[in-house]
Amino acid sequence: MEQRDSYINKIHLQLDELNLTLNELEQTFKEKSAEAHTAYESEMLVLRQKLNEIRQKTDDMKTASTDSWESIKEHIEVLQHAFSSTYHYFKDEVKKNEIKKGNAG
Repeated sequence: MEQRDSYINKIHLQLDELNLTLNELEQTFKEKSAEAHTAYESEMLVLRQKLNEIRQKTDDMKTASTDSWESIKEHIEVLQHAFSSTYHYFKDEVKKNEIKKGNAG
């Protein structure tokens, strides 16, 4: 039980940090232009949905039986990997678009 609580706390801390990172990224878009904010709004929504899904699974883990929490943990790790891949792809696309706009101007 202690191991599970420790894991849940660790995941919640990571999710809080990721949420702050997304907030900062979103603020950067707002500061650049309304066009940039609008262009990336749907991608930000997808990332936030993935974070919420991880948070929900983590909350499900609190009430899971001893036998099933390992299975939920594996699912959370898959979701975290999916979030990370999406986030890094998104960040790379943003960088590419900034370079293209910089070269065009």
